[in-house]
Parts: sequence; C-alpha cells; structure tokens
Amino acid sequence: MKKILMAKKFFILELFIMLLLTTFVLYTPKAVDSKVETKFSAVRAQAHIKEISKEPHSYYDQAELANVRSYIIDTLNTNLGASNVSEVRYEKEFVKQELNELVPYDIVNVLGKLPGKSDKGILLVAHYDSRDHVGRYGELGRSYGAMDDGYGVSSMLELSYILKDLNPENSIYFLFTDAEEVGLYGAKLAATDNTLMDNVRFVINLESRGRYGPSYMFETSKNNHKVIDLYKKAKLPVTYSMATAVYSVMPNFTDFSPFIDQGLPGINFATLAGLDNYHSPLDSYENINISSIQHMGVQVEPVVREFTSNSKYVEDNYFVSNSDQVFFTIFAGVLISYSNTVAIVLLIVAIIFTILLFTVLALDKGFSINIVKSTLPKGLLLSLTLIISGYIFSNIIAFIGKVPFNITYTRVLSSLSDIPSLIFLVVIVLIYTVYISKSKLNDILTIGITLNLLLTLITTIFLPGASFLFLTATMFGIIGISMDKISNKITKKAILLFSILFQLLIIIPLLYSFYHALTIGGIMVLVILIVINGLVTIPLVLKNLNLGGENERK
Repeated sequence: MKKILMAKKFFILELFIMLLLTTFVLYTPKAVDSKVETKFSAVRAQAHIKEISKEPHSYYDQAELANVRSYIIDTLNTNLGASNVSEVRYEKEFVKQELNELVPYDIVNVLGKLPGKSDKGILLVAHYDSRDHVGRYGELGRSYGAMDDGYGVSSMLELSYILKDLNPENSIYFLFTDAEEVGLYGAKLAATDNTLMDNVRFVINLESRGRYGPSYMFETSKNNHKVIDLYKKAKLPVTYSMATAVYSVMPNFTDFSPFIDQGLPGINFATLAGLDNYHSPLDSYENINISSIQHMGVQVEPVVREFTSNSKYVEDNYFVSNSDQVFFTIFAGVLISYSNTVAIVLLIVAIIFTILLFTVLALDKGFSINIVKSTLPKGLLLSLTLIISGYIFSNIIAFIGKVPFNITYTRVLSSLSDIPSLIFLVVIVLIYTVYISKSKLNDILTIGITLNLLLTLITTIFLPGASFLFLTATMFGIIGISMDKISNKITKKAILLFSILFQLLIIIPLLYSFYHALTIGGIMVLVILIVINGLVTIPLVLKNLNLGGENERK
C-alpha cells in the first residue's frame, strides 16, 4: 500500500511538472538592452511608444495625428535617409473616386524604403492612428495608441534602425498607414497603388489587440505552403493553423486584408491578452508590456533578414502554391508543420491503425456492450450538460458585467472574468475526470478515438488547419489502449508520460489562446474542446496514475 501511495504521489508531481512545462509554450523573451545595436531591442522600441502615445491621435484628431506622423518621418529620415522617406497623401476627392467613401480629411500614409540591389522586396505594415470612436459595446474610445498599434509602429521603427546598414539583396518597405480604425483606408489605398505594389512580393502586418502575452502569427495568405517555410525562420514562433483556419472564416479585418485581397502572400501578427486596454484610454504608455514587443520583434526580424538575403524570394510566383500547411507550436521555439498532403496520409494511417486496434479488441473480446448501453449515453448527457453550463456561465458573467453576450466578443473586465473562468474550467475538468474514473478507461478511449478520428476526417477535408488537434488525440488514444499489451511498467509509464505531455502541450496553450481570442463569450467553445480532448487525455492520465496500483482499470 505504501508503495502504491508513493507511486501515485510521484505521478502527481510529474503531472504538475508537465503542467508547468505548458506555460513555456507561449514564452515571451526578456527585452534586449538598448546598448545592443545589432539585435531588436524592445527597450529602444518603447521609447518610440512614449513619444507617439502622448495624446490620443485618431484620424479625427488631425493635429495630434500629424505630430505622430512627423515623429515617424523624422525617425525614418535618421535611419533610412530623407531621400528614402515619403509622405503619401490621398486627397478626399481621390478617396471618394477610388474607394467610393466620403471622408472628412485626406488620408496620409508614410512610406520608408531600405533600398536593396533589387527594388522588389518585402512590405512591413502598421497603422499609426489610434481609436477614437466606440465600435463595439464595452469599448471606451479615446485610445492613446500605445499598444494598438504602438507595438507595430515601434517595432517597425526599431527594425528600420537595426537593419539600416544591412545592404540587402531585396528592398524593405516600411508602410505606416492612416485611418485603419475608421475603415482600413490607408491600407486599401496603398494596396491599389501600382507604383508600390509592383515591387512588393511579401507582406507582414503588425497589429495588437491586447496588452501582454505572445505575439501570435494568427493569419496567413491562402495556399501558405511556402509562406510557412519562410515563417519557420522566426525565433520563438507562436502560431496554430487551427487559429488561422478559424480566423479565415470569421468576418474580421485588419490592414493585412487589402493586401491579401490583391493576391499578395504574407503573415499577420498580433498580441491578444489584455482586452481591458483595447480601444480605451487604458491603451497608454504606462500599461505596455515590453516582453510582448520583444516577442514581436524576435519573430519578425529573422524573417525579414532571410527574405532580404536571397533573390529567390522576389522571383515571380515564388510563393505560389496549391496547398496550405498544418502547423502548431509545441514548445518555446519549436514549430511542427507539414503539408496538407501529409495530413491526408496521416489520416489514412490513423484510420488503418484504428481498424487494426478495434479488430484486435474484437478478437480479444475487448469491446463491451456497456459502451453502447451505458458509457456512451451517460457521457453524451454529461458532455451536453457541461457544454450548456459553459454557455450559461458566460451569460452570467456578461450579465454581472452589464455587457451584451456574444460568443466571439463579450467584453468584460479581466478582474471579473479571468479567475472565475479558470475556476470554472478546472471544475469542468474535475467533474469530467470523476465520470471517466468510474468507467472502464479503454471504453472511454474507444469513444475518444472514434470521435477524434471522425473529426480528423471532417477537418482534413473542410478545415485542414484544425486537423492536428484531433489527429494527435486519435493517435495517442490508440497508443493508450495498446499499452495494455506491454508488460514492462517502466516502458509503459514512459510512453504514457510522453503521450500525456504531448497532449497537454497542445491543448492547454490552445485553450488559453482561444480564451483571449474569443473572450469570456467563448467559454462554451473551450468546454467543447476539453470534452473532445479529455476523452483521450484524461484516461491516459488515469492509466498512468493506476500503474502503481493493482486494480488498473482497462
């Protein structure tokens, strides 16, 4: 008995360590000191934010906006030379003619260029106007633009500084757009400006919706196979093709949108965590997170350096591809990616292994009629109850916060939502774990494998970027049942521990990311993901926990 208790206590320690490791997946680096001239420094970048965020500078605050524009131009003149910096003004009449939009003021972009041996090159984009008006419930307007889009503007100014002596093969264009907050006007006009667009071969947009946390690469152009190959050069990449796939079917737009609508390849970055500051006076210099800025810079800088180093990237049709990639961050600095073709192959492999496993189980009489008569109906009822409770919980928090509920955007103060949401989700996991612990673990795994395989099939066909979440659960579920054939406990434990760790390194950062992306309104979505993934991960945990005992549930 003492040995059993020790084994279980040791596994609880192992589980705690694994949970701790999941926090490093979304790691953001310490800011590089300003004295380091050759590396991106968020310390230098924050000095720019201090200057541009002294006053709200929306499109309607023309005097303040002009001051910010002047600061950007002066900084670029110093870094790139005045002959490589221009103010691109689109008069109101031209905007009406080009975009069929009536605007009260001219739209004025700022364009800088670091000339390469070729005029063709990469375009970096960030908007320099802040938010004035209230667009959605819970927003306060009158933003100082320190984060949105001070993070992007300061990062580009810092990049112009550290790259100024690069002498690149391909040119670098720095575009600071006007009037993003009122209709993406600066970006739309630039995207139809043939003088610029004829030389652009790749676009990187830098945005910020939040205050802290990682800078996610959350959107790509279509058929992104070669785009992702370039993004792999990034340091500490944080991205999930599941997020980019979901974002692609949502009605959201940034300055990135007009450029990909023109067929240009590219990637889009943004921070997400810290919605309290978004489009409000709290978007100020005092509240910035320097580590998030550093993370944006360390991802973008290597990509830009790689692009400018090789003339192949500006060749016509270099980025043309017929497929996307599936990709996800598994640990700090570790990005796993593979083509849609490989995804189909992996699906076929998963189907074959599932058939083989179920055949063996049938021959060994490992299937129980109890799965259909009891386990599945009870599981469906519990799952439905938990999912509905997630919907009710979000509505309660929205009601307490006195804001309207929306599944993709319910803006409640983090002090009211974050801790209650964490407690709620932990309770959901515990309830689910208690249910699973009272069932035959292999019965639960059988259900989990079947459901995740079905979802792998559906997503591989219709939303390939999301398929990895269900594919990995399917494969590790198969491994979980197969471990019953291994008699060596050390081997079995090692394989189960690896399976659990891999699953946790995927699901926990994803839950965190989706929570900040969807806000409190998306709790129901998180519960759905917990239910689906939990059908595999929780039995794996319980199997490992039972290894020290004599009554292991199979």
